[in-house]
Amino acid sequence: MNTCGKCGIEMKENAKYCKTCGAHASLNDKKARVMTQEKTWVKPALIMAVVVVIAVGGWMFRESRAANPMGGQSQFSPQRDSSGRTAKAMAVSAQNGDIRIPVSAVEDGNAHFFAYGTGGKTITFFVMKAADGTIRTAFDACMACNHAKLGYRQEGHSVVCNNCGMGFAPADIGKQTGGCNPIPVQKGTEGQMIVLKAKDLEAGAQYF
Repeated sequence: MNTCGKCGIEMKENAKYCKTCGAHASLNDKKARVMTQEKTWVKPALIMAVVVVIAVGGWMFRESRAANPMGGQSQFSPQRDSSGRTAKAMAVSAQNGDIRIPVSAVEDGNAHFFAYGTGGKTITFFVMKAADGTIRTAFDACMACNHAKLGYRQEGHSVVCNNCGMGFAPADIGKQTGGCNPIPVQKGTEGQMIVLKAKDLEAGAQYF
């Protein structure tokens, strides 16, 4: 049985006209041709859409890599030796509530670790100059792994969590927070000195 291309009523296979609406059977042929043409275009259109998505995704990836040559987060091997945390840190003290560190001491682009003792705890933090020329300051701890009390280290251009091995670009410190990102510490500058408030460091004692 065929179906009328106009009203949809079933027609006899050899009928030339629909007995209900009188439409000629050629309408069915026309409808079949249109549907065949539509199906022919579906596959090329789908392929083209996939190609466009892949091209746009590749362009966005290249742009993100160009904007962040360090590649953002990366993975390194954990180093779970707790003895090195304070050994690598230089002891500092507060004067009139401030800890002062010369800018010249951190201009080499390396992470410089410092230890500040307060309330029976040793709070470690690091200061470094990022590739974009900004000074970054952060606790030697993160929200996710501070329970392990292992802190960070530097490998190449990345600051790496010793507990889980997650690495971060210095320029992202303070921009990205939470998780395994280094917890930022507020800072100021006075001339050629980086100034951190003792109260801001003491507020982070819970992470040590």
